[in-house]
Amino acid sequence: MSALTAALVADLAGASEEQRAQLAELLRPYLSPTQVQIGGTQWLRGAHQIAAYIGAPRSRVYALASARRIPVEHDGSALIAHTSALDDWLRAGGAKRP
Repeated sequence: MSALTAALVADLAGASEEQRAQLAELLRPYLSPTQVQIGGTQWLRGAHQIAAYIGAPRSRVYALASARRIPVEHDGSALIAHTSALDDWLRAGGAKRP
């Protein structure tokens, strides 16, 4: 761990939730564009990330999204989803075929 990282992590221990959220926004351009975590909530961007998360083929994610049977949103042409919403959906049996 670099000295900068160590100092930042030590400083974050005493930071408020608002300060951590502000930092997350500032760091967003430097994070992976497919997976961003903000305030403890993780977003998945792209059908490939969502498919990997739920353990299904990408084609199944597209089919579920077009039938509005999976909790995803659109960001332009890309699908995005909260991991917490997908977890709830899976616990409720959402991945089962009708």
